[in-house]
Amino acid sequence: MSAFHPHSSTRRHSLGALAGMALASLLPALPACASRLPIGEGGTRSYTLPLTQLQELISKRFPVRRSLSGLIELTLLNPRLRLLPESNRLGTLIDLSAAEQIMGTRYDGAMDLDYGIRFDAKDGRIRMADVHVGKVDFPAVPAQYQPLFTRNAPRMAEQLLSGMVLHEIKPEQLAMVNGLGFRVGEVRVTSEGLRVELLPVLGGP
Repeated sequence: MSAFHPHSSTRRHSLGALAGMALASLLPALPACASRLPIGEGGTRSYTLPLTQLQELISKRFPVRRSLSGLIELTLLNPRLRLLPESNRLGTLIDLSAAEQIMGTRYDGAMDLDYGIRFDAKDGRIRMADVHVGKVDFPAVPAQYQPLFTRNAPRMAEQLLSGMVLHEIKPEQLAMVNGLGFRVGEVRVTSEGLRVELLPVLGGP
C-alpha cells in the first residue's frame, strides 16, 4: 500500500482552490470565494450565468442592421431571451424595423427564433449556433413587399446571427486556468441559465 503524502494532498487542494478563483475571474458576477463553486465528479467545477446576465450580454450585440435587396433597411433590436433547457437551446424574441430606402416609410414587426450554443476553445468565445427563425410577423407591410420579407428576412436573420458572440473569455484568463491543469468543458442551457464546466486536464498540474 502506498504511503500517504500530506503535502501532495495539500497541493491538490490548493490547486483546486486556485482553479476556483481563476474561474471566478472568467465570468462576471461569479462568487469570488472558491468554496462556493460546485465541485462535481473528478474535480469538475461549474458556474451558471443566470438569465438576467445572459440578457445583458446579448443586448450589447444589438441593434443589427442589413439592407434587403437595396430597397429596405432591416433593423433587429430589443432581443428578449428565454431558456430552452429541454433542447439545450436559447430562444429569443426580437423586434424588427423595416425602412424603405426611397420613401422612408417604416414598418415595425417581430421575429421569434431559437439557437444552440457553441464554445470555441481557440478564442474563448461562446457563440450562437444553428440559428433557426420560427416566425416573422410584419402585419403592416404592403402586399407587394410581403414576398420579399417572407423569402429573405428569416434567411438574412439566420445569416446575421449565426456565430454571434454571446460572451468572451479573455486569453489571459483561459491561460490562467489552463496553467492550473483545467479547461473549459461543456457549455449547456439549464433551467437556471447557461452552465459552464471547468474540467481537469489529464496529466495537468
